[in-house]
Amino acid sequence: MMETTIFAYENLYYELWETARRYRAIAQFRVIGNSHDERMIPMIEVGQGDQVIFCVSGLNGTERHMPSCLLRMAKEYCRAWECGWVLEELYDVKQLLSGWKICFIPLLNPDGYEIYEKGYTVIRNPVYRQMLRMQETACTEYFCNARGMNLQKNFPTSYYRKMRIYHEPASENETKALVRILQEYQGKGFFSFGQADKRIVYFRQPQAFGVNQKSYRLARHFQKQAGFCMEKFSLEQQKKEHAVQGEGTPERYYAELTRQPSFRIELPSGMGEEESSLLENRYQQIYTIPLEYIFSVGEL
Repeated sequence: MMETTIFAYENLYYELWETARRYRAIAQFRVIGNSHDERMIPMIEVGQGDQVIFCVSGLNGTERHMPSCLLRMAKEYCRAWECGWVLEELYDVKQLLSGWKICFIPLLNPDGYEIYEKGYTVIRNPVYRQMLRMQETACTEYFCNARGMNLQKNFPTSYYRKMRIYHEPASENETKALVRILQEYQGKGFFSFGQADKRIVYFRQPQAFGVNQKSYRLARHFQKQAGFCMEKFSLEQQKKEHAVQGEGTPERYYAELTRQPSFRIELPSGMGEEESSLLENRYQQIYTIPLEYIFSVGEL
């Protein structure tokens, strides 16, 4: 049985490449762009179908668990496909992935991920390195990219508001990389995975009753299945209230781009828990979510 391990950036990149090489009949490796400090951003596509969903994590440098969980998820799906396994006695992976493809992007912010582990000196660009060393945030609390931008707020949504001079929507290399992929594939659903409270946020869209009902039923199902708290983010309500909560997020951008279901899955950091048991618990709570989505979406 596979175990979840927190990988260094280089090892995570290599594991994705090696997985695609090992399971080339079902998986394909791509580099979708580079960070501002010239680290490559990897993606692995798992599946043979034309319908696509996205699973993204690692936007914040402090989110240590989700990149490794998504890596393990991709590897386990590939192995189940090759062996003809039915996961959880319900999900026939070979059948599900014959009509669908899952694009896993486990680490969108490799610079922030490396800073957490190795400190600000890991940044090779001397200008960015000096800028980061002058600010007072501890490296284990730093969640931005090498240029000091919060990627979670950098996507070009309809109510984006510039928070800093020279920082326009999609100003960052990492944001541009994900935007290009989402525009290229469009897809039928989007999941971002992070650390906060245990909740699932689904994004409602104006004049999209069918999609909103589908999103609600899926979020309700995930809530019952894994014990998530469920929250609604309504684009229409935010417009009426002139609010900016959630502005510039990838989930909101995807919902506006495609009018397809978009979710944010969050799990608590688990401070004080043993690392190995914490990782296993996190993985077990999320690893069937993409399969459940594919399994259920045709029935809704």
